[in-house]
Amino acid sequence: MTGAAGAAGDNISSWTDLLQDSPQLTNVSTELENLQDILSSGDIDGSEVASSLRKLGQLTTEAAASATPDTQDKLMQLGQTLSSAATQL
Repeated sequence: MTGAAGAAGDNISSWTDLLQDSPQLTNVSTELENLQDILSSGDIDGSEVASSLRKLGQLTTEAAASATPDTQDKLMQLGQTLSSAATQL
């Protein structure tokens, strides 16, 4: 999981930078920062990662409700994928 953590760090930073300007996505951005902290801690706890992914899945699915019609389906799929990934850890 450590190798994945390094690769994820840059992606998470990019997403938090992108989302910080969207007030309706503040919770998603905050949870992404939490996930980044977990992954960069050096001693990665799979249950903490799973909990964060589960929360991100929920928040992303909730955000889909207020998204534009062309992004709703994609956000729903992303939310489901994040939630599914949480159950596999």
